[in-house]
Amino acid sequence: MATTHKGSCSCEAIKIEVQADPAFIGLCHCRNCQKSTGSTYSTNWVVPRSAFKIVSGEPTTYKVTGGSGNPALRQFCGTCSSTMWTETSMRPDIIVIKVGVMDDGGLAKFTPGIETFTSRKPGWVKEVEGATQFEESFPIQPQQ
Repeated sequence: MATTHKGSCSCEAIKIEVQADPAFIGLCHCRNCQKSTGSTYSTNWVVPRSAFKIVSGEPTTYKVTGGSGNPALRQFCGTCSSTMWTETSMRPDIIVIKVGVMDDGGLAKFTPGIETFTSRKPGWVKEVEGATQFEESFPIQPQQ
């Protein structure tokens, strides 16, 4: 049986649960992720939509153009502004959770298996050893 992982925004107004074991964690260096995190990349956990549940609260949605050029719906807390997850019409069966919102620390033992949009990362950011590198987006959801 899969583990239940819990997460929340900074003010805990929005709480989520994921009933899945981490199989796909990656770093994204696209401009959208850089802008939404205020950093050089976003650490993302891709989960099946069916494993994702909003326990409490209601996210605010901001529609952006994702790194692929397609629309993406960034979900964040309207109170504390924590960016929590992203949804895309390109991959409607998945949710892309920002790893930093997970509360239980259970994801700490997993190393990112891919890096996307590496053509946009600063030269001083080193690649994750052993992670598959994609200069742009990956063509399909890779397996780790």
